[in-house]
Amino acid sequence: MNEQDVQVGLEIADHEIRLVVGQFFNTRLNIMKVERVLSSGIHNGQIIDQMAVIQKISAAIKHVEENLGLSIERVILSLPSIGLSRYVRRITVPIDDKVTLRDIKAVYKEALNTELPNHQALVNLSITKSLVNGITMRKLPLNETCDSLTMDIDLLCADKEMVYRYVQTVEKAGLQVSEISLDSFALGKEASLFEKSLEQHLIAIKAERQSTSLSLFAKGKLVSTETINLGSKQIISAMVNRFNLPIEIADRLLHMNARFGLDHYPNTPIYLWSNEGKTHTLSEQELMSVVQPILNVWLDEIKTTIKPILDTSNVKIVLFGESGEINGFDQLLSNECGCECELYIPETLGVRSSALASVTGLFYVIKDQSPLREFLAGVDMGQFNQMLIKEKEIVNEDTISGKFKGLFERR
Repeated sequence: MNEQDVQVGLEIADHEIRLVVGQFFNTRLNIMKVERVLSSGIHNGQIIDQMAVIQKISAAIKHVEENLGLSIERVILSLPSIGLSRYVRRITVPIDDKVTLRDIKAVYKEALNTELPNHQALVNLSITKSLVNGITMRKLPLNETCDSLTMDIDLLCADKEMVYRYVQTVEKAGLQVSEISLDSFALGKEASLFEKSLEQHLIAIKAERQSTSLSLFAKGKLVSTETINLGSKQIISAMVNRFNLPIEIADRLLHMNARFGLDHYPNTPIYLWSNEGKTHTLSEQELMSVVQPILNVWLDEIKTTIKPILDTSNVKIVLFGESGEINGFDQLLSNECGCECELYIPETLGVRSSALASVTGLFYVIKDQSPLREFLAGVDMGQFNQMLIKEKEIVNEDTISGKFKGLFERR
């Protein structure tokens, strides 16, 4: 095993630290270790207790190092897609004969010089298409003969303070951050949403404990994201209060025993426990009597947010996240929204959980950059990944609801 080829993906999710260690053998991703550690200190995508998060990151790293016999020094970091803004550049450079990496480097350098708002940091930079001799190409046009090369570049930016807070937290845990990526961008790479959205608009819904993120993929691009501050936590809290259950039991019942979307729920017991010498039972009917009202609010928020898309386009929902795996959630969303909904589970052995889709997608973000590694070494990677964008007045186009309707017409 060549330790230099080993990559470590890290996601600071809203209730847990997710760590995946893996390496590519040709085109196949081999997962060496997955570590998930419950964590506090995150609220609505913001780190509010840095020390608590640092301790859990350190615990996850230590356990992985002991199991694999490796020393982990750097990680690829997934960031929540909060306050995402997308900026499009079309850049043309002259070509002497055939397109080389140097020519593509010139395009990237020009893109990195784009003036954008001071409060944002560049996170992902993506070539969406290339024009060579009047022909549109989605792959890098290396060695193509032409007089000029035109490339459309998407610059995906997030709130600078949030980005730096996450990076700083990881660094305080004794790690270097080698790369960063928005979680929605990583989802797109893992689930091939960029390619699939060429034929049909896709809404990636990532349902977690505290929040639910919605990302629009259209015409091969990540167009916009929105976050709803609702998730399974609200349901779990209601179960704890109503039935006097420990949080871990309520969590397990929701994710393992609950079934969303049925017309009728049986009154047969699904859980039995004793408390102060008394035996208690809980039926699925009783469980869903508490779950359903909160679930309805959750669904209404999702439907309201994506309604402009559902009204104007042929759309498919792709469901991700730990809470997305609750039995029947995908079918319920399909029925409520009136469109196809697919629960996405990564195919790679070792990470076959929808909760791990973002952190696994980090490996494909890095892999897709590999043809450019040689010339990117000549670019300041700190600038490339965490560039402080200069001030410029822009039109805010980064929200989904209301907002979403005109996004399809954009390039």
